[in-house]
Amino acid sequence: MSSNGHHVHADPAGPEPVADAAALTRWQKFRLVVKVVELRLRFISLMAVTGLVFAYWDYLWNRYDKWMRPTADRQVAVSGIEHYCPMHPQVVQDDPGTCPICGMPLAKRPRGKKVTLPEGVTARVELAPFRVAQAGIKTAEVAYAPLSQTFATVGYVAFDERRMANIVSKVPGRTRVEKLHVNYSGQDVAVGQVLAELYSPELSQAIQELLNASRRAGTSAGTQSPLGRSLAVDRQEMARASAEKLKRWGLTQLQIDEILKKGTTDVTIPILSPIAGHVYKKNVVEGQEVQEGFTMFEVADLHTVWVQAQVYEHQLGLVREGQSVEATVEAFPGKVFPGKVEFIQPHLDPTTRTVEVRYALDNPGHRLRPGMFAVVTVKTPVADTPDFRSQLAGAKPDAGLVRLVSLTAAEQKVCPVTGAKLGSMGDPVAVEVQGKKVWTCCAACPPKLKADPARYLARLAPPPRDEVLSIPESAVIDTGTRKVVYVESGPGVFEGREVVLGRRIGDRFPVLEGLAVGEKVAASGAFLIDAESRINPGAAPAAPPPAEPPKAEDAAPNLNRAGDKP
Repeated sequence: MSSNGHHVHADPAGPEPVADAAALTRWQKFRLVVKVVELRLRFISLMAVTGLVFAYWDYLWNRYDKWMRPTADRQVAVSGIEHYCPMHPQVVQDDPGTCPICGMPLAKRPRGKKVTLPEGVTARVELAPFRVAQAGIKTAEVAYAPLSQTFATVGYVAFDERRMANIVSKVPGRTRVEKLHVNYSGQDVAVGQVLAELYSPELSQAIQELLNASRRAGTSAGTQSPLGRSLAVDRQEMARASAEKLKRWGLTQLQIDEILKKGTTDVTIPILSPIAGHVYKKNVVEGQEVQEGFTMFEVADLHTVWVQAQVYEHQLGLVREGQSVEATVEAFPGKVFPGKVEFIQPHLDPTTRTVEVRYALDNPGHRLRPGMFAVVTVKTPVADTPDFRSQLAGAKPDAGLVRLVSLTAAEQKVCPVTGAKLGSMGDPVAVEVQGKKVWTCCAACPPKLKADPARYLARLAPPPRDEVLSIPESAVIDTGTRKVVYVESGPGVFEGREVVLGRRIGDRFPVLEGLAVGEKVAASGAFLIDAESRINPGAAPAAPPPAEPPKAEDAAPNLNRAGDKP
């Protein structure tokens, strides 16, 4: 037993006695607490790192993929020259050969040189297949489409003026309406139908002259002397003149023959309808006296009517004779009355600032009635609009509206397989396809052209009638100063190309310059590709040539002129 009262058990043969746990020092207790906290913090940190890895797995994987992707800067420099494909710059190798994508011979360049994009290409982006799927990028083919610019305007149904007739009195002096056969307006009449009968003293006198001339001509018909034969001819001419006068007043040949047969002067003049239709206006009543030239009846044929539209002056460039037009009226909902523009008024109404445009329309059953209001819709093919023609002429002053398969490389200008400018890949290569001489940009293109001639020759063929090359609106990136689309030049490779477009029609843009038929553009996800091209530019666009400094002899006069100014 020790002096402080603690018992110490000693083993003579064992080690030294061990102190009790309660006898730990303060430093030992502090270290023990620190180790416990450290173990727990390690567990918490491990859990936090695991969660962050799961949360940012896509980002980490993309960074790793970009770091591991071979680039020109990371390639092992075995020499100062490398080989690349001008059409697919992502294809780079040490040895010469052909591009595995397009088969074009690889070109040489100094190793590590920055890739310069061809003229007209603003950017190039290469995306892995899973990135294309994640971004929802979908492509659409550049193709011809029958785009039409449509506008609607107000119109109305009117009489066909070619099928109207005014029936007037032709007898000189005052005549009396002896009998009226048409008693009300709107009555249907046939061709040659008697509308009324007129009586006139002048008519009785003219009939008497006809009878006398006919009687004299008959008495001198058997004369054999020259004088008698001359008189007979004169009297026959007088008889014919009297008959002709009655015909001009409205009598028919049948009535004249009846007068000559009966020899009576008590005859009335029948008023006949020259056309079939209905009496639009009746201006006389029975027993009324009318003068020569008085309009008694107005007859209109409604088997054909006019639809007259009022077109504003700013829309006049969209209308031409012969184009399709249609109208609808409230009386027949859902019924469309189509036709073709027949006439455009040569003058403008200064009050309404409109021009009258009309077309004729068959009207079976007289369903359309003059005076009806109509909504007229005019459809103009974009290829025929003056705006499109002027824009196309401005974009391609030497190309016109038709692209033909030419016999010379200078006339053809572009390769039908790659769309590259002839001469940009070396000397153009000629190939005979379907009896035509076609030029390509390199030796790799003729086999593809012969394998699928219909596909590639379509790029050189003239466009279909009333169709224009067009792309979806969603494929266009409008920066304000230019319009850019992303063309898929290879699997996962998109090239930004500056294009010239016409006015938007619906959800499509007509293409004036920059694209060829058959190419594929990014119709969905174009903004994501554009953003990727700005964040990670894969190549730089071709720099414009530096401006030449002014010559000394040219600059001196300018300085002199500037010094002369006060």
